[in-house]
Order: sequence, then structure tokens, then C-alpha cells
Amino acid sequence: MVRAVRVMALARRPMNNLAHTVADRAERERAIDVSASFIVRAPAGSGKTRLLIQRYLALLARVDEPEEIVAITFTRKAAAEMRQRVLDAFASANQRNDSDNDDADTLRLARAALARDAERGWQILANASRLRMQTIDSLNASITRQMPLLARFGAQPESVDDASALYREAARNLLAQVNDKTQVGDDVATLLAHLDNNMTVTETLLADVLRSRDHWLRNLREMHEREILEATLVRVRAQASARAATMFPVAEKDETLALARVAGQNMPESTVDTGLCVFKSIATFPGDEVDALPTWLALADLLLTKTGSWRKVVNKNQGFPTSSNAQEKSRLAAQKNRMHQLLQTLSGDHTNSAAIALSLHQLRSLPAAGYSESQWQILGAIVRLLPHATAMLWSVFSQHGQCDFTEIAEAASRALGFDDAPTDLALALDYRISHLLVDEFQDTSFAQFELLEKLTRGWSEGDGRTLFLVGDPMQSIYRFREAEVSLFSRAWREGVGGVHLNPLTLNVNFRSEVGIVEWVNNTFQALMPTDEDATTGAVPYSPSVAFAAMSDDEATPNIAVTLHPCLLHKAASDADPEQAAPSTDIEEASRVVSIISATRREKPDAIISILVRNRGHLREIVPALKAANIAFHAVDIDPLKGRPVVQDLFSLARALLHLADRIAWFAILRAPWCELT
Repeated sequence: MVRAVRVMALARRPMNNLAHTVADRAERERAIDVSASFIVRAPAGSGKTRLLIQRYLALLARVDEPEEIVAITFTRKAAAEMRQRVLDAFASANQRNDSDNDDADTLRLARAALARDAERGWQILANASRLRMQTIDSLNASITRQMPLLARFGAQPESVDDASALYREAARNLLAQVNDKTQVGDDVATLLAHLDNNMTVTETLLADVLRSRDHWLRNLREMHEREILEATLVRVRAQASARAATMFPVAEKDETLALARVAGQNMPESTVDTGLCVFKSIATFPGDEVDALPTWLALADLLLTKTGSWRKVVNKNQGFPTSSNAQEKSRLAAQKNRMHQLLQTLSGDHTNSAAIALSLHQLRSLPAAGYSESQWQILGAIVRLLPHATAMLWSVFSQHGQCDFTEIAEAASRALGFDDAPTDLALALDYRISHLLVDEFQDTSFAQFELLEKLTRGWSEGDGRTLFLVGDPMQSIYRFREAEVSLFSRAWREGVGGVHLNPLTLNVNFRSEVGIVEWVNNTFQALMPTDEDATTGAVPYSPSVAFAAMSDDEATPNIAVTLHPCLLHKAASDADPEQAAPSTDIEEASRVVSIISATRREKPDAIISILVRNRGHLREIVPALKAANIAFHAVDIDPLKGRPVVQDLFSLARALLHLADRIAWFAILRAPWCELT
């Protein structure tokens, strides 16, 4: 059973001092060169934060003031950790005994930075706030505070993490104009009619749109052009067809075409409601042209199940019927056997099997090539309402003196001006900031990328100012908030603004043992795409090398990863014999408990983690762990509201707020402190 429940025994490996035999030693040494700008591709476990800290320390030893260096990350926790690691390096550098220190490189750089500190009189250890390590939201806020007029702020508004109430208020204010004799009123009426006049649903949808306005504000002008939008739909369909045509194995095209014709000829004449009917007139195997898409969709229905897996059997629904006539029965059986052989070949154990199936299955979710008139009427109303909704949100922000981080980012961009008309603030920052370091660059959005371009637009080659970007495209997880992994590839090829970036790749993994690294390499090279695709965010896999593989004591990898598949219980079903009911949650929980128990017997000190996709998958696992007396620590898993002590306190609060709440009082009387029957 394929289920996202994983039980792992972890033994974290300490990151010792780099030996000169490390494969990427030269790249790591180049990254510390403070005279050049770099973009570093650093996979998991490669010590990218350590490298960034070393770069920061090397820069501190060169600059006149520590504020000239700005290190940017995306969370407060990461920024605090970065600052603490610099301070820890300073603390180690002040110790006279180096025998216990496992990082001579960082120690050497920290001592050079402290020497510069003493020379310039910074007193960093007493004034750690001079170390500019901040989130990108914090940087945006500091920019808007310096230019409140250009940022369209008077007094600096309060930044709120959750502005849901403000989005909803703006949405309600916009919907209140439904009776106005204006275009806005007509558009609101059109939108409400489309949503069955459900004000709650409409308000929620508008609030969600305002929450993600950084996704569409920069494209608002093009969103009014029907031709541009429909051209995009056509382009997406063409790319999907081309991808399927490129991935389909050439050696199987002739046989697939022949069997598709057979399926089309065997389809009853009365059958008109299936895409397989296209095979009745198929002449050549489909290519990458747009008009070949119906044929590709028919091939997807012929070769794949509804869930996108390769078919195991075919029947009359796919154009391979049976017959009671002996001669006809033999012919149809031969055709079906050929089809089964083709399916076995396509679904065989080879690298592209899953990728081919995925490319065909994705064709089914493609949008239509254009909008109907009714669709465009609704879409046009929505697009026309977007700027009014945004203006309404600005008004709400102003009334409450609060705003979200998206607004802070937009205001910071306005405060910096444009390429042909930079503001005084942009020129001042261009003078003050000499070095920018960005962690987790794969999670950069278009707005954040534009901010980096504006901050570095006056920089030129050899002027002493540098940009240092580090990240791993394979770890990009924030596309839902417009993080665009293709920006990493763009910076890799073209740089950022006018700054040329020297590409570096780290491949040594210090965190995991040899067996884990090799298993991940072998598995993910087969799972991830072979080519980069900016449209879909596809990123090829970049293999790693375990640091332990370079030492004699662990030259031979052990069996580090073991799969424990749960058996499927076949469900008798004449309608769909390929479908099977999954293993019960109880059986899965029992298997998890047995794996944990066996692991503890073999490795009593092992750290064991259970990873699931959502809390629902723990419905039977958590009770099974408790029944087996296995202590565990769960983070945001076991909701507080379900615990007896919380329920008792809730009842007590309800009773105190409303003395006539009989249910609350009955709950109190049954609580442990009273225990009445």
C-alpha cells in the first residue's frame, strides 16, 4: 500500500571539520572569496548555513561597518539561528584551547572578524544588533519606514501575521455596492448571480483573492485581454502535448498505433460518448501539434486507469471485447494478448515508466482552449473588480492602522522607485549596502526577486559589492505563496539585475550515512524529471556524495532504508477488477507499532520519527502507541480540545459565563474534582 506513513530511526551525524579530501572542497573555498558574487546550489545536509556563516564572517573582516552586510532569510527562527551561530563562532574564537573545536575554518574566519572589530571599535559582542540578519519582511518594513510618503504610509502601520479579518471587511465593503448604478455594482451583481447569491461564499472567495494579490497584481493589465489569456491556454495545451510526444517511447509507437486502430474498429457503432472513438479514423501516431490533443487524450484513456496508473487488463470498454464465436474468439484473444504485452512493456521496470504515465495523465486536467461567452462574462466581472477590491483593502488598512506583509513588500518596492527613476532612498541604500546574502533562495517569489534587483541595480562588476545566493531547487515547497523555483534557474544562468553570479555546486552530504545517501540518489533520480521545466516548476535531481564514504571506516554502505509495504486486501468487484481496497488503518497501526518495537530492541538509543501527510492518518496509530505504552512527543497532532482536562476547564468557563448553562454544570459535577455520579 502506498501510504505516506514513514517510520524512521535517525542517527544524526556530527558535521566535523572539512578534510582536504572532500570532493567539493574547492567550491567551498571559492564561496568564501569576498571579491566575487556567487549562486550556490546546496542540497540537504551539505552545510549551506555553515557556508553562509563563513561567508558572513569573511565579509566582516573586510568591511568598514557591519551594517554594510545584510543577510536575508525567510523566517524569524532562521534569522535568529543565523545570528546565534555567528555569536557562537565569536565565543569559540575567544577561547584559547582549539583542541575541542571541530571547525577550524569557521574559527579562523571568526578570529579575523574579531580582529577587524577591535580595529574599528564596533564592539559587536556588546552590540549584536549591528549584525543585520533579518527576514525579507523585516527588510521591507525598514525600507518603508525610511520613505513613508513614497510607500503611501503615513505612520508606519502594524504588520499582522493573519489579516483574514481585514480581507473579509474589504470584501464586505465591496459587496455592499451591489445596488449602485455603476459598473462596479453590475459586476458585483454578476458575481453574486454566478455564486447563487451566496454572500458568505462570495465574501470568502474575495478575501482569498485579496490574500494572494501579490500573485496577480503584476499581471492585472494582461488579465483584461481575452486574447492573451486564451493564447496562454493554447500554449499550455501545446506544451503538454509536446511533452507527451517527447516522452513516449519511439519503439512502441507502431504497436500502439496498430492496437489503437484495433480498439477503434472494435468499438460499437452506437458508441459516441467515449474519446476512444477517435481511433476509428486514426491514420498516424499523434505528434506535438495542438490538434493532436484529442488523440493523446484517447491514448491516455486506452493505456491508463482513471487514477493514472498503467492498466493491467483491458475489456470491451477499451475496445477489446470477447465473443462466443470460436473463430472470432481466437482473433479477439490474440488482439487482447498483444495489448497486454504492450501494457507490460510500457509499465515495465524502467526509468521513464512513471514519467510517461504522468505525462499522459496530466493531459486529462488541461483547460479548454478558450472561454465560452458566459465564462468570459464572469471572468471579466472578476477581473474588473480586482482593482476596486484592492483599493477597498487599502482603505481598511488605513482605518485600522494595520496591514499584511504583502502590502509592506509592495510599499517597499514603490519606495525604491523604478530602474529609470530610482528614489533617493534607493540611491542611499545602494551606498550603504555593500554585500547581500540570501538563504533558501529557491523559495524566492517574483516580488522578492524584484526587490533584490532594485537593491543591486547600481552595482557593477569589480566595484567591491557582492551578492551571495544559496539554496536548493529540489527543496522548493512554497509555490502556493508564489515562490517560483524557476527564478533560481534564471539567476543561475543570467544573474540578478546587473550582477553576474558565479555558479557553484555542493554535493557532499555531511548529515546522512552512506546507505541513506545512496538510496536517496537511486530513488529520486528515477522519480524526478530529467529536464528542467520553468512552466511546471520541474527540477532534475542532483545526486549527493556521503562524507562518510571518504573515510575508511564506512567505505561500504549498510542497509539504511527498509520498506515495509502493507498488503492490499483484494476486493471482489466485477465493475473494476483493477481496484482494490486499501489495508485497514488498524493493520497499518499495528505494523507501525511492531516496527518501532523491533527498532528499539536493536537500537535502544535510536531517535524514531513517524511522518504522515495529515493528522487523519494518525487516527489509529496514536491509540495503538498508547495501548503499547510507547511514549511519544507529538507536535500539533493531538488537539488540545480533545483532552479531558481541557474539556473540564471549558465546561467551567462556560458555567461561569452563563450560570444557567445546565450542560456545563452537569459536566462540572462529573469532573474529577467533584465526581458525582
